[in-house]
Amino acid sequence: MRKYSKTVLLVFIFTLLWLVSCKENTSADGENAIANNTAVANKTKAQKLADVVFKEGAIISAVSAPKVIKADDVYKSLNKNILAIDIRGAKDFASGHIKNAVNIKMSEVVDYAQATGFPMYDKVVMICYTGQTASFSAAVLQMLGHDNVYVLEWGMCGWNKKFSKKWITNISDKGIDKLVTTPYEKNAISELPLIVNKKNTGEQILYLRAREILKEGFASAAVNFSYTNANAKADKAYVVCYQPEAMYKEGHIDHAVLYSQEDSFNLSTDLLTLPTDKTIIVYSNKAYQSTFITVYLKMLGYNARTLKFGANSFMNSKLKDSGEAFSERVIKNYPYETSKYIEVVGEVQEGGC
Repeated sequence: MRKYSKTVLLVFIFTLLWLVSCKENTSADGENAIANNTAVANKTKAQKLADVVFKEGAIISAVSAPKVIKADDVYKSLNKNILAIDIRGAKDFASGHIKNAVNIKMSEVVDYAQATGFPMYDKVVMICYTGQTASFSAAVLQMLGHDNVYVLEWGMCGWNKKFSKKWITNISDKGIDKLVTTPYEKNAISELPLIVNKKNTGEQILYLRAREILKEGFASAAVNFSYTNANAKADKAYVVCYQPEAMYKEGHIDHAVLYSQEDSFNLSTDLLTLPTDKTIIVYSNKAYQSTFITVYLKMLGYNARTLKFGANSFMNSKLKDSGEAFSERVIKNYPYETSKYIEVVGEVQEGGC
């Protein structure tokens, strides 16, 4: 009787261990299947988003992205069918702004565009301190289909000398002696970054990404020359030189890779050579193009940054022949209006560029 009981007990224990083992294997297989399905779903979402961004074969080019409008043209159009949106802090806006401009927070421009109806205007001009934050918001708006959005060249710095400090104090030649002429090869071809969110269609993902990027703001995507130069040498960042080839050959940031201003960021060309495991830092001459490219890449899921004030921040004098250097000569003295600033308790004044 005792032998029989022991036998039954051993069988019971063996059976229990076998069942637990099967359950653990089944659980592990299930977790792996879920992980694989999630990865496939995220990869599909990245492609859906890319399909929307590349709709109608549109590519990012220095010619049309972003659309930059000169202060002269804005001044001549003040009494015409244009909408001027100033995204500077409320206090700075009150101290001086372009006639009839409206002050909107950058994080709210998408909702404002939907509520106002941008298509009714011939031009919508985005205005900030230097043109960089305006380019940041204009990039998002253009990707959402607003093709009448423009950026005020040089921002308020170019409108009147009173507002010119941000550009004046940030141009320099501090990097000229650090430039190299060594050409660097593009990264190996990879895949699009994975997009993780709860939306399903490309349009839904696009609008969600747009709001996220605007909420993060320009400051979160901007770096200076010292950071760029150091991280490029340490192989911690992939630096993209978005300039004409002739200028690249004359001198560029060490380890920077040349990307054409014509079609480099299309799926059929060089987009997939951008790494998904590094910070990508883009620099151009005026910083408008690099800011726009940065938003475009962030929209697709890349960890992208832009070099503040562009090449003007470290090789200003080398840009004079091309007409892309900031100097006091580009500053106009157009009139501006002031308004009463009403402080809102707890409100954080947005700064930026």
